[in-house]
Amino acid sequence: MEIRRTDPGDASAFTDWYALLRATDLERWPDVAGWDEQTVKAMASLRDGATEFQCLAALDEDGLTRGIGLFELPRRDNLHGASLDVRVDLDHRRRGIGTAIVAEAHHRARAAGRTALGGISEVPTARRDTDVSAQFALSQGFSAIQGSHRRHLPLPVDPDRLADLRDEVAKLTVGYRIFAFTAPWPSEYLNDQCELARRMSTDAPNADARHEEEVWDAARVKEMDDLLLAQGLLKVTAVAEHLESGRLVAFSEIAVPEHRTEGWQWATLVLREHRGHRLGLAVKLANLDYLTTTVPTVRLLTTSNAAENAPMIDVNRAMGFEEVAEQTVWLKDLDA
Repeated sequence: MEIRRTDPGDASAFTDWYALLRATDLERWPDVAGWDEQTVKAMASLRDGATEFQCLAALDEDGLTRGIGLFELPRRDNLHGASLDVRVDLDHRRRGIGTAIVAEAHHRARAAGRTALGGISEVPTARRDTDVSAQFALSQGFSAIQGSHRRHLPLPVDPDRLADLRDEVAKLTVGYRIFAFTAPWPSEYLNDQCELARRMSTDAPNADARHEEEVWDAARVKEMDDLLLAQGLLKVTAVAEHLESGRLVAFSEIAVPEHRTEGWQWATLVLREHRGHRLGLAVKLANLDYLTTTVPTVRLLTTSNAAENAPMIDVNRAMGFEEVAEQTVWLKDLDA
């Protein structure tokens, strides 16, 4: 078994790599569209970005792809770490392929001067008793550092539920203006956008004690906007403006791929000093309203929450998000 980095510019090799990614996605979520090839290929083709994405492939003696890994190396901050998503073809498991991919990622991480290798496993509720991802992670020297859950929200949401939530928000968000737009952000809010992204990296629950604050500037924002365009993703964002200061103090974003039947709830954050006004719920409701008007074909929203993030879990439950899978964040100390 040979582990090789797949060049996204090699159409045939990348199609084989993506086919295994898609097949393993469909095992877990047969009715969910997931990442399409364009979205992943644009990410893997990124050069000199804040993160380097390497597509690793395990090839058998006939050159067929039997396992893959998406290996990520931060390049501007958090230079102690790397991460890996490893998948193996259903008919070729328990043959050491996953172990070989982890070993290659370990080698590449150490060669890049990294001291930690992370990853996330996801187990749909229906497969909780048969899934072996935890046993595999432990056998490779990983330790579980955080639990989380994947949640789904079927659309459209019951109008009466939304009306009640809007009434609740209206009473508590006096002094704030909530509005939404499609990416890129209006240029006059660049500084606020960078500050909110920076605070997302420090204020959101993260069990990695060595996790560092991310550095955000105009160049990094443009890089992300360019990547969204290359991926064929539409991103809608809602924000809360503090009227007294004129600063944006909360945001929530949803990304939608070109086929536009499924949306991914990405970051949502309220600055600590402005919590207690239901701004998290306010921006998520505004973003949902904007999404359903802008892209009415979306029928499902997907999100994930750390188990300890009780306020955001409460918001999602209030909106109707349903827990569908357990997720575990794993970390391997490469110095051990």
